[in-house]
Amino acid sequence: MKYLHEWIRLITTSPARLGGVAGLIATSLVLATLGDPGITCDEPLDVRPGRTYVLTLLREGAGFWKPATVDRVFRDNAEHPPLGRWLLGIASYLGEPLENLGLLGGRDPFDVHAGRIAPAIAFGVMTGLIVAATARNIGRVAAIAAGCAIVAAPRLFAHAHLAALDTFLCLFSIAALIAVDRALSRPKALVALTLAGFVWGLAILTKIPAWLLVPVVFLESLARLGFRRGLIGFACWIFAGIATFIGGWPWLWTHSFERIRAYFGTGIERIPLRVEYFGTYYWDREVPWHYPWIYFVLTIPIGSHLLGTIGAIRFAGSRASRSFARPFVITIAIFLIVFSTRVPVYDGERLFLIVFPAYAVLIGDGFSAVWRALAGRFVKIRVGLIAFMLIQFYGTIAYHPFQLSYYNMISGGLKGAERLGLEPTYWGDTVDRVLLDELANRARPGETVSLVPTLHHIQAIAATTDRLLEAKITLVDQVHALESDWIVAYRRSAYWPAPFAQYIKRRPAEFLRSRRGVWLAGIWRGPGRNAEKQAPSPATIKNRASP
Repeated sequence: MKYLHEWIRLITTSPARLGGVAGLIATSLVLATLGDPGITCDEPLDVRPGRTYVLTLLREGAGFWKPATVDRVFRDNAEHPPLGRWLLGIASYLGEPLENLGLLGGRDPFDVHAGRIAPAIAFGVMTGLIVAATARNIGRVAAIAAGCAIVAAPRLFAHAHLAALDTFLCLFSIAALIAVDRALSRPKALVALTLAGFVWGLAILTKIPAWLLVPVVFLESLARLGFRRGLIGFACWIFAGIATFIGGWPWLWTHSFERIRAYFGTGIERIPLRVEYFGTYYWDREVPWHYPWIYFVLTIPIGSHLLGTIGAIRFAGSRASRSFARPFVITIAIFLIVFSTRVPVYDGERLFLIVFPAYAVLIGDGFSAVWRALAGRFVKIRVGLIAFMLIQFYGTIAYHPFQLSYYNMISGGLKGAERLGLEPTYWGDTVDRVLLDELANRARPGETVSLVPTLHHIQAIAATTDRLLEAKITLVDQVHALESDWIVAYRRSAYWPAPFAQYIKRRPAEFLRSRRGVWLAGIWRGPGRNAEKQAPSPATIKNRASP
């Protein structure tokens, strides 16, 4: 016990050491469960360009930066800057041997599982940065609670498993905010802000929402440096960031004006997506203004909200750590407000995911305030407060690996959200290995399986597992749903073809993946070669369905 106490003291005396341990724990939790969610529709679209970057660089060396090579490598994936895809490509390339050994969730046609290593590490680094910065500015108790709040946010934890850009955006945006906070507290703030601008450059090299940090840093610079020095410092920061952005994206080195204009137009000139919201299907620009606020309220555990509210009330008062919390509070407000306008918004919390780790700072502060209030004769009640914090992990544990289907009890949980007409699942994460292995057990070699819905032409191919490949069972696009031997479907009904929606109402499922009594993905016999087979009875279906 003595050694345990010494070990804990050693970790917690240094903010950097505490952050490092928190980051390692967070990374380990994601890596240990990396292959559990099914492959989602965006993942192959992000991993494939990243592997192209890496393989082209290895093959051509310095020739990678020739204009002809740059055009060839970037022209079909210039809707996003390249940093996140570089990280996915490096992870996919280096992690491929592990995937081939059956680790990380097994093999897949686009080496997506190996690519997932990068967001897992990014999640851990982000957690470590928040914990270290919170320990330095508020205290160790607040830091530990903030780290717990990050892992206890089911949807934030789930996104860390996906080989997509959203976790990278959170990491680099949080790093940019922390870098600005450190810079503004240094004697040579203008030089430090310039260096912090390079960190923001990494964020905008990842995804376009990072530009929303500009007003945050502008306001913070003026508040802490005064108008004149703040304006100069902000100019240094934004210049460094834009230089990093342009320097890190060779696509912009030629035809610069035309390509920069096209880049900023990706939020306008794009294929709209359909969104189910309170039982109505909307195009992404027509979603009601309260969409981001509702998802923010309903997809974070209630206890975390309670602690976050206490932190927000404390922030509104005058306190020493107010300058540290302020950029995180402004970031939350700006992202929620911007996505309440006519900009496209879809996929629940994904586009404004950064508000979740930013909110963890307020949750940690709220926990710390209650912890201090229980000192003295109430100290024994602290055990209950620790238990209360641990209860917030319920959603992350109980919904695994489908945390993207999590809703808190304000909506009545997932079942209540289903009754309200909110989307019960994401893009294919519930089509997991458990479901596809069951399909491999039931289908015969050579049979075709239609994946419904499919958003693009390689989604079904990317979801194919090694067992399906070995059994010569082919996953195909949803256009073949009523011709296939089998149908695999998940709950994005806004994209279900009308004939298919009617078909599954008439036919019982062969196998279901569900959580909290709500089915999220399932297998049906299709009307192909097996149409003449007798459908199993409902009792049989119930016995076969997964929990």
